[in-house]
Amino acid sequence: MYRDKKRKRMRLITFVLAALLAMTLSAHAEDKKVETLLDQVVSLKLGLNGYVVGEKLTADQKKTAEKNPVQGDAYEGTYKFSADELIVVVDAKKDRILAMYQQKKDADRDQLKAMIAELMTNFSAPTTIAHGKMLYWAFNKHGAVSEDDFITSKKIKQTKDLGIIATVKFSSELDITPDLTVKQEDMEEKNEEQTPTGAIYFIITSDLLVKEFMADHTQE
Repeated sequence: MYRDKKRKRMRLITFVLAALLAMTLSAHAEDKKVETLLDQVVSLKLGLNGYVVGEKLTADQKKTAEKNPVQGDAYEGTYKFSADELIVVVDAKKDRILAMYQQKKDADRDQLKAMIAELMTNFSAPTTIAHGKMLYWAFNKHGAVSEDDFITSKKIKQTKDLGIIATVKFSSELDITPDLTVKQEDMEEKNEEQTPTGAIYFIITSDLLVKEFMADHTQE
């Protein structure tokens, strides 16, 4: 009987140890998954003026953040600051950049062209253009997603297979390109009817990293 009790106790101990080991391995695998995503996003070097999505703030950037806080609608667990015209959104716990954006409320066409030129200089040609007022750059772990790959995947509703991990999105109330169907003699009348200024905006971020941040923050 003593041996039977001893065997049962050993089986119980073995079971508990196996369960603990499985939980530990699962936790490590999850950490590795998150870290791999972070590494992939950081390796893309998506950002402006030395600020990169996924990277931690440098000492100098931290000083800039302290001097130029942006008050208002920051999501819980984050803070925002301005670096010239760029607004940077940061994970408050890790000082890691989650996103950056810029907005001009009453931009004219010269400012529109300047913002698009800056984005194309840094990120090359966009992956796609929509409605004549939106530009979209998509990136997977290998780099920029080509327009052909994006269009092909969209046609068969398989854009998830592209493995997009980060994006740059630009939107404008003004037409990005002139309407080439308008005859020259009608151009002046059309221009008079159009609003000469409008809001322009871009954001650089990784939706997947933001989702990871929100999931971690909710669990705290």
